[in-house]
Amino acid sequence: MIESLLANVIAFVSATFPPDGLRVALALAVFSTWLVVVVLAYLNLHTRQACYRFWAVAWLYYSMYLATALGLDERPDLAILATLGRACVGVSALCMVWGALHLANRVRSDQELGVGSLIMLVWSFAIRSVAGNRVWINSPTFVLLGLSGLAVAILHAKEWKEHTGARVLCVSLLLWSLHQCIFHWLIAWEPALGALEYIVSAVLAFCVTVGLIALALEQARARQDALLQECHNGAAQRRALEQELQISGQKYQQLFASTCDAIFLVDIATLQIVQANPAAEGLTTCKADQLVGRPLRTLCPQLPDCTESLLENKKRVEALFDAAGEIQITRGEGEQVLCEGLVTLVDCHKQPVLQINAREITTRKKMEQQLRQAEKLSALGQLVAGVAHELNNPLAVVMGYAQLFMKNKSLDEKVRKDLQKVLHESERAAKIVRNLLTFARPREPHMTMVDVNRIVVDSLEAREMQVQRARVEIVRRLGKDLPPTMADAGQIEQVLVNLLTNAIQVLENRPGKRIVEIATQYCDNRIRIVVADNGPGIPDAIMERIFDPFFTTKGPGKGTGLGLSICYSIVEEHKGKIRVESKAGKGTRFIVELLVVKCPDAVHPKPVEESVGEREPDAPRRRLLIVDDEPGIVDVLKQALDGKGYQTDSACNGTEALSRLASNEYDLIISDICMPEMSGEKLYAAISERYPHLQERIIFITGDTVSPSSRNFLEQSGAPWLNKPFDISEIERIVISALREETVIAAS
Repeated sequence: MIESLLANVIAFVSATFPPDGLRVALALAVFSTWLVVVVLAYLNLHTRQACYRFWAVAWLYYSMYLATALGLDERPDLAILATLGRACVGVSALCMVWGALHLANRVRSDQELGVGSLIMLVWSFAIRSVAGNRVWINSPTFVLLGLSGLAVAILHAKEWKEHTGARVLCVSLLLWSLHQCIFHWLIAWEPALGALEYIVSAVLAFCVTVGLIALALEQARARQDALLQECHNGAAQRRALEQELQISGQKYQQLFASTCDAIFLVDIATLQIVQANPAAEGLTTCKADQLVGRPLRTLCPQLPDCTESLLENKKRVEALFDAAGEIQITRGEGEQVLCEGLVTLVDCHKQPVLQINAREITTRKKMEQQLRQAEKLSALGQLVAGVAHELNNPLAVVMGYAQLFMKNKSLDEKVRKDLQKVLHESERAAKIVRNLLTFARPREPHMTMVDVNRIVVDSLEAREMQVQRARVEIVRRLGKDLPPTMADAGQIEQVLVNLLTNAIQVLENRPGKRIVEIATQYCDNRIRIVVADNGPGIPDAIMERIFDPFFTTKGPGKGTGLGLSICYSIVEEHKGKIRVESKAGKGTRFIVELLVVKCPDAVHPKPVEESVGEREPDAPRRRLLIVDDEPGIVDVLKQALDGKGYQTDSACNGTEALSRLASNEYDLIISDICMPEMSGEKLYAAISERYPHLQERIIFITGDTVSPSSRNFLEQSGAPWLNKPFDISEIERIVISALREETVIAAS
């Protein structure tokens, strides 16, 4: 039955195609192949993909094979044409494979393709001498061509679901590959089928062309859709960017208007202000419309003239700022203010402008100067404190001996007067030392309930003799509604005495009426104290320095320059303020303001004062231990107390004092605080532990009472104490008082 069917097909083909039909079929196959070549060349030209170039060459060689087949139809005995045909088929297969490798990103070099083509050419000539059957000679190359077409079809199968052209191309290539594999076997079996086979080859090539064109169009459409989508996305992004740019511009305008820095936008070509923010208006005291269009040089006179070079203008503006970034800017009334700033080149409405950010730093500079001054004063204070403390010991010795000598009733009157001068000058030196110590380490105020008017009256009474000698009229304007407040009465009195003394001294050489007015007033929960005089006033050149330590305009021997500095420190410690108002020839007003602090309801016991003529009651001779590392002070105290009938021993430090206490009984101990090896604080702790009955029988003397540690120790211990240099009479009084308390306690 199959043989019958094949016979019918062969009969149909023979009847359909005339004897010259083979040439027509070959021509049609060549034409279809060239269509494939043209399409692949076009795709290679527009896509620049190497796979299309290799496939175009492959189909070109296949068309050359068809041309050799056309020549063989005329000259069947020409063997060279058959050999060239085989070589063309083999090279076509190699080029097809090379294109497939490029499409799969497994690129091989063109040199390898050339070597393969040469081998294929040699094989085409050599195989003829080995195999005699034409079918077996041509079949390997056609099978290779079919397999290469199959590989290309498989690669395009990846796009089977996405593109119709890919499906047409895959099916066409599969059929074409199958056709190449079985083509020569069919012709060898029945030569009459040759025309039909070439017609089939032409149809399949045409289908490949259609598949390539359809795939190219679909890919182009996909790329177009992707480009359109990107275009839409780009438009959306552009709108979003424009919106963000608009929002950013609004934010910039808000920041430009609300920033604390003065901002000037200056045209780089003309160096004229094109825009200024409200802070710039406040800095220059000019409105924005007055600043816009104004040359920058009117604000910065030190700026050189504008030039035609934009780069030079930029450099000149930047040169206004020194290494610290500081610049002088002129206000509307011609006042120069110190500012710090920064110059930046920015874009404003598509034009380059210079943005100048400026900020006034006058206040900061003053604070920096005050900080540097505070650091200097801290170092100076440490030096002064050490010197002053060391001066207290020799001053105590000098004043002690002077007081002892003056108690000698048989002393010559002239010698007594000289000793009085020595004592007076020593007391003056001691006062200077106390001021130095107060300046170096100001102590915290001892707050008690005070009446400010009472302090003012006491201060005036203390300077009554000085007022009379200087022939100064005191005018009192004391407020009647002053509430009591918490303050250190001694420190506030020291402030008033210093201010009164200064006011009296500036009036000593003034002709005419000399008036010092002192007034008090309660206002806004503050007590204001005003000390004013009608003197020559304070020159503006030194107004800022009057509160500086050691600054004075008085002559040598009339002042140390510490009075106002100490006043300032005391008022600051009280959380108050002190300021001065003065004009040349119109006098000076010092104003002290103290915050009113609510006073607690407390009863303050009155101190018990001993009468001047009080003496120790009759008692056995008392033993006293004097502990001090200064031999001169020990000798002064021994002479003073031995003269009063006491029996005294001495020790140079706390360690020696403990050894004496271990072997002797003492009624009273007089000890320094600052001593080598063992200080007075450690001695007090050791006595409290070993000899608790002597804990209440210790009197301290010190030259360092302004030290916070010493003051805290004395306040916690509750022991009586005296400053160096001390008054001999005060020492005697405290000793009598301490021994009397001991006697009372023992009797009870």
